[in-house]
Amino acid sequence: MNCTLCPRACGADRKNTFGACGMPAEIFIGRACRHIWEEPPLSGTRGSGTVFFAGCPLKCVYCQNFSLSRGGGVQITPQKLADIFKLLQDSGAHNLNLVTPTHYVPGILRALDIFKPDIPVVYNCGGYESVSTLKLLKGAVDVWLPDFKYALSAPARKYSAAPDYPQRALEALCFMRSLAPADVFDTDGIMQKGMIVRHLVLPGNLDNTFAVTDAVVEHLGADTYFSLMGQYYPAGEAKNFAELSRPLKPLEYKLAVSHVEKAGMRNVFIQTLEKEEEKYTPVFDGTVTGEIYGE
Repeated sequence: MNCTLCPRACGADRKNTFGACGMPAEIFIGRACRHIWEEPPLSGTRGSGTVFFAGCPLKCVYCQNFSLSRGGGVQITPQKLADIFKLLQDSGAHNLNLVTPTHYVPGILRALDIFKPDIPVVYNCGGYESVSTLKLLKGAVDVWLPDFKYALSAPARKYSAAPDYPQRALEALCFMRSLAPADVFDTDGIMQKGMIVRHLVLPGNLDNTFAVTDAVVEHLGADTYFSLMGQYYPAGEAKNFAELSRPLKPLEYKLAVSHVEKAGMRNVFIQTLEKEEEKYTPVFDGTVTGEIYGE
């Protein structure tokens, strides 16, 4: 079957070759662990049970998981993936967090058929999604955690070779919202159903950040849970782009926060900028553990 899981619709026969995501049909992961550096309603006190998948349809030049988004990882079966789901649940994770899952949706669904966790399933993606693929996930995903990287075509083309990203992301985010119209939390403040939209502020690209904020308010509403991320550092091929070859300036992030406030957004996660943002990126050596990463 020729692959059309992501908007690139490359048509590759991934049983015999690689798709635009850089991966075959088999599942490859870089790490599975409990992760404490997600938004508070996901990480809680026990961590988010995270599976980092290899490859990516977008391949952003500044990707902070660059080594994994370009391939690599350890091959596993849907049965093994189901075993990982159970391990993470049994370890006490608040949820099951699937990172960059788009190009593995069929295998993930097979794994969920084998073992459906009692904890929420989180779909943690780059926002470049096809509604037709998202429809397959109806009833399987509880919490949607998409990036909204670009509301402008120019940076989407320049940094991710995806000039249609703004349109595709908005379509996808609106569909996700239709599948989870209400944000539901347990008594500990952990999200059980709903959506959190993420945006990484890129240096030299505040116009894009402002446009993303405005688009979220216009299309999803000012009550949308919105994570304004200031954790950018020059990773991957960022050094080849003058504006991306430096860390984010505190003033840039401050201006981004100011715009969010002026736009009237009411549920925003704001970060404290640190100098060693690389520490939040796990080592992708195929390790599978129920322990919290970094402890």
